[in-house]
Amino acid sequence: MKRLLLCAASAMLFACTPSEYTISGHAGADYEGKTVYLRSMDGTVLDSCVVAGEAFAFKGQMEKQTVCHLTSGWMKLPVLLQNGTDIKADFTTMPAMATDGGGMNSLLSDILKNVTDARIALMNKEDSMRDANAHPQAIDLATRDDYEAMYNLYRNAITENKDNLVGAYLLGVTARVLYPDLQVMDSMLNEVRYAREMDNVMKVYNSLKALHATKVGQNFTDFTGLTVDGKECRFSDYVGKGQYVLVDFWASWCGPCRAEIPNLIEMHKKHAGKLVVLGLNVFDEEAKFKKAMEAEGITYPQIFIPKDNKDDAAKLYGVSGIPQIMLFAPDGTIVKRDLRGKEMMEFVEQQLSK
Repeated sequence: MKRLLLCAASAMLFACTPSEYTISGHAGADYEGKTVYLRSMDGTVLDSCVVAGEAFAFKGQMEKQTVCHLTSGWMKLPVLLQNGTDIKADFTTMPAMATDGGGMNSLLSDILKNVTDARIALMNKEDSMRDANAHPQAIDLATRDDYEAMYNLYRNAITENKDNLVGAYLLGVTARVLYPDLQVMDSMLNEVRYAREMDNVMKVYNSLKALHATKVGQNFTDFTGLTVDGKECRFSDYVGKGQYVLVDFWASWCGPCRAEIPNLIEMHKKHAGKLVVLGLNVFDEEAKFKKAMEAEGITYPQIFIPKDNKDDAAKLYGVSGIPQIMLFAPDGTIVKRDLRGKEMMEFVEQQLSK
């Protein structure tokens, strides 16, 4: 994308020519004086504009049609841009809308509105049942068909728009939930045009490939990191050395991660000589990592993975959320993923007793 003009926020409308796109937005009083960003799918800021008179505006050129986001605070509105597109964006609706006179932006906004309405109805139903002290299993049973109907809104929209950017964008939004199987995703990439050009699609696809390569029964994938003392080390310095290894992907800012640390400390002390407990600090800053180690009283070994590390341990193991705790066998094969809490401790005990 080549930016031609950073438009001062105003209520004026641009004359749209075939060589450029325009976005005229209404943000409402809550956004007055705040900055609206036009970002690529990977989050790169392409343009920005300060809201004035509850309005904002952008004008620019595109080398090819693409999906971007308008963002401000928590707001994140997808816009499908190509030269000649004239978009009216509205942050005051729920959800925010981007329309273009019946074009792809109008279509995408209508789909997202239908999904949002279905989601709100679902949440209200669940809240009502909770207020009536319904059992969680009863709530799950009563809303199962509603969830499937909501997911089908996405599935049908992807199928109906498999030859345009709407279908490709929606595939990326839903792939992790609706298409978690690698073979299915391979098929979807072949079926949905432009899917391979979408960052959100390929991020999920690459994560699925990493999960497949590191599923239960597979041998460990090696990588480099740093010790607490700042020396380079390898995962293979700990795994595949004849002992079970309990590996914890964690970060100092992650509350659930820190809640698991007492369990890991207990396992470390109780099974010394049989079990190695190893922390993998990811998505973090070194100073905060070390401070958290001290605060939690961690004495088991750690590998710190800097954000600019040549090996991304989290990506290699398909880790999109933490904590992620895995057990590796003495020969380095993966025994179990997604271990947590009491169940984690019981499972490890069972493996060690074999």
